[in-house]
Amino acid sequence: MTDRNEYRLISADSHVLEPPDLFEKRLPKELRSRAPRLGSSEGGDAWLLEGAEPILLPATAATGSGYQRFNGNHGSGRPLVFGDVLPGLYDPVERLRAQDADSVQAEVLYPSPRLWEAIIQSDDAELKLACVRAYNDWIAEFSAHEPDRLIGLAKIPSTNSEDAREELLRCVKELNLRGAILDAWPNGGGVAGDPGDDPFWEAVNETKVPVSLHYAVGGVKATMPPSGIAPGLKPPMADAALPLVAAGVFDRFPEVKLVFTHGNAGWAFHWLEFMDINYVRHRHLEEYALPNPDAIPSEYIRKFSWFVFHQDRSSVKNRHKLGVAHLMWGSHFPFEDANWPDDREQAMQVTDEVPVEDRQALLSGNVESLYRLRGHESGFADGEVERFEQLVHF
Repeated sequence: MTDRNEYRLISADSHVLEPPDLFEKRLPKELRSRAPRLGSSEGGDAWLLEGAEPILLPATAATGSGYQRFNGNHGSGRPLVFGDVLPGLYDPVERLRAQDADSVQAEVLYPSPRLWEAIIQSDDAELKLACVRAYNDWIAEFSAHEPDRLIGLAKIPSTNSEDAREELLRCVKELNLRGAILDAWPNGGGVAGDPGDDPFWEAVNETKVPVSLHYAVGGVKATMPPSGIAPGLKPPMADAALPLVAAGVFDRFPEVKLVFTHGNAGWAFHWLEFMDINYVRHRHLEEYALPNPDAIPSEYIRKFSWFVFHQDRSSVKNRHKLGVAHLMWGSHFPFEDANWPDDREQAMQVTDEVPVEDRQALLSGNVESLYRLRGHESGFADGEVERFEQLVHF
């Protein structure tokens, strides 16, 4: 029996916090007066951006998890100032120490959701593109400190598809980032599969990096949930999958890989089964036709998609329905549902009934193969990503 401390543990969904001087330091001088800045609001520090409500620093940035906050660590309820923030959220040296404290070997790194929610809704296209480039330069430098443990992802601009294509190629080929985050469809449309997005998907196909949908994706509109994510309900990002299938994106660009992060994964197998049932019953109708007449929707989605779980034993128990290779553990550090500095204990508990080989795949191996980390440059073995149970029999 493998000891729990011998498992390699990689979080597929963790976060950084942008430093206060990110935009002041990295934007062209003529844009700095319009850029987001960290200033005072409601007794604490907040990101301030014209046309948006102040974005207070999350309370858990001082504690690394929600349960730590409510156990008395920074439980005063007062808004945070940046001096309260854990240094590991913006300093790569301290981030490695935070990983060591958590017994986590590496993390895939996402930015602050609510700050970028405000940026993508701005009408200032020049500023949006510059902010994205500034962040990507910063996260690339952050990750370069220890690239085997700090796995930075590129932000993709929503200004137009050519900007998105060029920035992805720059981030992968020049900055050595391992994946990308898509908040809005690059060409400005509100629905997945718009042919105008093809230049971006061509670049994804060329670089073979995973593209993450972090809770939701769409046009330049709100993508964050208005309140907590309800257990078992599919997150809005799931609505992108079937239109991409129907538009033939995966047929034309077979190296595209999507990552559905946040929201856990237990919603996925029920949703996929229902989708298949509906398709099988109605595929004689023209509007239900898929590019491959012998396929069903879930086969496409599972082959080309990965799912992140956290407090979600149902997805672990039903891992063969999604495909063992397609499920990855994430800590969500430092937000409410994280368990830092006890994330290893949580990961062991949620996977405690899983055989050793599958357990290691869920806890680190799938992240290593998906992002082609050192020693896993060839990715998944032949046929590995197509091993999953058939959901509908007909």
